[in-house]
Amino acid sequence: MFTMTPHRRRCLALLAALPAAGWTQTAAWPAGQPIKIVTPSPVGVGSDTFARLYGERLGHELKTAVLVENRPGASSTLGTDAVAKSAPNGLTLLFSTSLPFTTAPYLLPRLPYNAQKDLLPVAQLYRGGSFIVASQSFPGRMLKDLVAAAKLAPDKINYASYGPGSTAHLGMEMLQDAAGIQLSHIPYKQSPLPDLMGGLIQIGWEPPVSALPNIKAGKLKALAYSGDQRSPALPDVPTLSELYPGVVLFTWVGLWAPAGTPEAVIQRLQKALLAINHDPEIAKALADVGNEPMQTTPAQMAQTLEQEAKSMSALIKAKHITMN
Repeated sequence: MFTMTPHRRRCLALLAALPAAGWTQTAAWPAGQPIKIVTPSPVGVGSDTFARLYGERLGHELKTAVLVENRPGASSTLGTDAVAKSAPNGLTLLFSTSLPFTTAPYLLPRLPYNAQKDLLPVAQLYRGGSFIVASQSFPGRMLKDLVAAAKLAPDKINYASYGPGSTAHLGMEMLQDAAGIQLSHIPYKQSPLPDLMGGLIQIGWEPPVSALPNIKAGKLKALAYSGDQRSPALPDVPTLSELYPGVVLFTWVGLWAPAGTPEAVIQRLQKALLAINHDPEIAKALADVGNEPMQTTPAQMAQTLEQEAKSMSALIKAKHITMN
């Protein structure tokens, strides 16, 4: 019968500890295994472009391949759930806005994941406001024109969103409250941009990455920006808060890992992402569309999520916003 000596047990214990230590001591990801980044955005919309940019740079930092998979739908919960149910080994990550954690729990009667327990915050990556845009067929060119027209014809002017409880929906609800107007909400499952540019929809709320090219091409008009300062990309466009103080709404994007992912893995990812956000090319790519890089710890990100969830849940309840 085989007997394990105390010396052999100590050696095996040390060997068993090596893989976890290796996450922080080696530049390469374990065995060069590829990483899959899941984003709930459709291809070419929202955070998809930056998911691919950050994925490429993350692969360079970790010396491994990074693949991006789009899983849109159900208020971003499909992609979020896919990551929540993945192995906690650092090989499947979520690249998303905060919506699956701060609005979906209050919109849907049941979630397939637990927003507080099933995923771990890694880092906030960047933030930015959105543009309130109008089709070229809309007669006005400024936010005050929209407000004046809406007061003359309540519920006659329509606006598009990416679904109930989306940033566009909640942002437009904030504007309607502040301005004392009523608009007609048209939710879309995919991008409403073709209908906006075609004049079938009058107003939209678009992130910079999809709004700016169409504004600059003359296909859409920019009425206002939702950040706390004017966008460097379009400095002539006023902010919402210039007309309605306190009406500010940012969208930020972060990275999450499945619960149970080793702390050393989280730290290695955060270190890599910090390096990426210090890259001048990344800073320029973000600035070109009016975004700015963020540098937060997992603990700070968790605190932000908690605070944002409280304010979003209050708005959703006050507006009786639901999604089946």
